[in-house]
Amino acid sequence: MARVRLHGSNSRPPRGARSTIHGRSPRLPRLLATAALTLATSPGSSLGEDLSKVIPNLFGGSLATTISQASDGLATQESALAKQFRNLPAVLAAARSQAPVPSATGAFRFAWDSDLDTFVRSEQSLGPSIAERATTLGKGVMTVGFSYTYSDFDTLEGDDLSDLEFSQPALPSEFVEDLPPGDQQMFGDDLIITNLDMKFRLDLFYLSAAYGLTDDIDVSLSLAINRIEMRGKARARIVDVENNGNVFFGTDQVGVIKTSTDPECSQDFVCAEDSFDETASGTGDIFLRGKWHFADTGWADFATAAVLTIPTGNGDDLLGFRDPTFTPWLIASTQFGAISPHANIGYAFRSGRDVSQFQWIVGADARATDWLTLGADFLGYHDDNRDGSNDDVIQSAIAIKINPIDQFVLGAGFQFPLNRDGLRADVVYTGQIEYTF
Repeated sequence: MARVRLHGSNSRPPRGARSTIHGRSPRLPRLLATAALTLATSPGSSLGEDLSKVIPNLFGGSLATTISQASDGLATQESALAKQFRNLPAVLAAARSQAPVPSATGAFRFAWDSDLDTFVRSEQSLGPSIAERATTLGKGVMTVGFSYTYSDFDTLEGDDLSDLEFSQPALPSEFVEDLPPGDQQMFGDDLIITNLDMKFRLDLFYLSAAYGLTDDIDVSLSLAINRIEMRGKARARIVDVENNGNVFFGTDQVGVIKTSTDPECSQDFVCAEDSFDETASGTGDIFLRGKWHFADTGWADFATAAVLTIPTGNGDDLLGFRDPTFTPWLIASTQFGAISPHANIGYAFRSGRDVSQFQWIVGADARATDWLTLGADFLGYHDDNRDGSNDDVIQSAIAIKINPIDQFVLGAGFQFPLNRDGLRADVVYTGQIEYTF
């Protein structure tokens, strides 16, 4: 009977034996490097201000109101819209986590067949698309990959991005308290209703490479390249709830409508409008990762991994995290015939500006044929953000991987929300290319 030795065990092939995956042409890494250079040097933000400040700075950054245009007294306050979007970098940081760095597991493992005197591909699936399995690449094995994720966000905390509404008093409470009692009764109940119709899209590219230092230790590097597109239109209007005395916007209020045929704004100085259409693109963060396959119990493999995120992206333009992130992971996986379950549990230690998160992924991939793998996962992201955004983000995912030729693997994945916390897309699309040397 032929004796078989697997990469990832303590066995070694005879001296001089070479895997069939070694020595391939370097053309693919050159193509990936060229793509990275092209994307990274593309035009950056189109703004004169940081992308994260665009929505908070609508209407000039504040709303100025008065009880009479003839009066010199103006009440100035931050809009409720600005308060909601002030933490947009942290919200988007959590949303970017829904497009995890491509798995460094690798699609293939190769066994040494002493009868054939060469490496033979093991009968296993092509691996998960989102999660990690505990087994490692094997000493000297290298993978390079490219992935693209597209998110067209649809909701924020369950509310449709195309129909967001915010309400606040037309006059700050401290201003009302200084008014005579009659004026307090007349103007204290007026409201400012702000409506926002917006589009928010994220294109996220990853260029990745992983290398087996030993049979049980992998290292990998990924570079993110992002493009953010934001556009929208906001209208703030003053509503006299009891019809007993109307508050007006100041004559110098940014976006104020002095005359309008719109019934909602037919009265002068009760509406203000503003809009934005901005993009930012460029290099995102760098992800350095190491994985150690430390145990094989016979019924499951176990590994630990650590990811260090270096904030090379411009956090103020929403292209990356603002501060370094450290994420330790515990990984478990096994194989039952053609099915390979896996579980990943980790915690992303981030600064308060980016929001720390407990993260988990559980699922399985199944080898339908030697060239086709199907997968399904559930993903969770939970944080202690003080304002209540993104507390519990839960997703489902399905994926497909095919091996059309040699060591090329193509993949596609789709994520769907299982709840509506945070900034969410109805579908998150991902495509992947991987090559093993």
